[in-house]
Amino acid sequence: MKKISNILILIVLININSRVWAQETIKIEHKPAVPLKEFVDSQTVINFDFVIENKTADTLKLTKVLLRIYDKNNQLLKEKFLDNNGTAPSINMIPNKELNGVGIINIFNPFPVIPNDITEKLVYTFTFNNSISIEHTVIPKNYKQAVDFILPVKNTTLVYDGHDYNAHHRRFDYEFAPIKNFGFSTNFMRYAYDFAKVDANGKMFKTDGLQDNDWFSFGTDILAVANGTIVAVEKSKLDNKQFDMGELKNNQMELFGNYVIIQHGDKLFTVYGHMKQNSSTLKTGDKVKQGQKIGEIGTSGSAFMPHLHFEVRNTSGANAEGLPSYFSDFSILLGNTKQNIKYGTVNTGDIFISNTKK
Repeated sequence: MKKISNILILIVLININSRVWAQETIKIEHKPAVPLKEFVDSQTVINFDFVIENKTADTLKLTKVLLRIYDKNNQLLKEKFLDNNGTAPSINMIPNKELNGVGIINIFNPFPVIPNDITEKLVYTFTFNNSISIEHTVIPKNYKQAVDFILPVKNTTLVYDGHDYNAHHRRFDYEFAPIKNFGFSTNFMRYAYDFAKVDANGKMFKTDGLQDNDWFSFGTDILAVANGTIVAVEKSKLDNKQFDMGELKNNQMELFGNYVIIQHGDKLFTVYGHMKQNSSTLKTGDKVKQGQKIGEIGTSGSAFMPHLHFEVRNTSGANAEGLPSYFSDFSILLGNTKQNIKYGTVNTGDIFISNTKK
């Protein structure tokens, strides 16, 4: 019996030492520090990232991610996981799984949908090399928008790219070396949209789309989503789908070419990017009303086609974090039917029309 007890004690000590070693050599944090619950299509969604740092010279490969979801009474609601089992392992849905020595990777939360309202705590267990496990707790909170928004465009519009799990806004990797070198350290476009005007058949351009004027979006009015104050304007950039990469370190807004930033309250700013050259007559300090024209859609900056990049963020400066956005009085078009929305949001693939009178 004594020999068995000694073996059990040894196993416990090994497990404790392994956990201590892991905590000291692998650092895991999540960004933003307080993830927000967003309500999309009757689902609760959380949009955040894990930043994982390897402090050793060892190679670490992520082999499993386990999520346990708890309510306020610490009762388990749901359990989900990705692992390396099977011929097409689910862990491969995470592209950045390996740290070859000292380094950092960004992992987008792979379980964005959670039980409505009752979720209180998310407990993730990351397993590396099939043997090293670290537990990490995330406490999300509800987000309440302080100001009523309308949509920034009135015509029949496609959300060409939103901020769902697969969208490029959602997957802005600020730990990717070329991006990090420009000074980016947060995802300011975490909840952004690319809006494109379409015709009755869902087409974005009339013929071949080779010229800006062939696109229905080009020159379309952009509206202020709410009352506010202009805090930044750029209007001189050409509509040539280009930007100066050398300027990004000094001005991260260079990505958006011509743009307007409106402040609507404390830590509440809206950004309207890729505007048509000289289409805005506004200047810093101007007051605008909800529904007021603030410019037109163009192809300035990093614009792959004529479209409006719209986002909400918590500051107008560098290192801003994106915020969810909800809009009033619009309809989602589903073929020949309309789904009227008094208050809600849109996302990738939705075709909508604004019903506001403003």
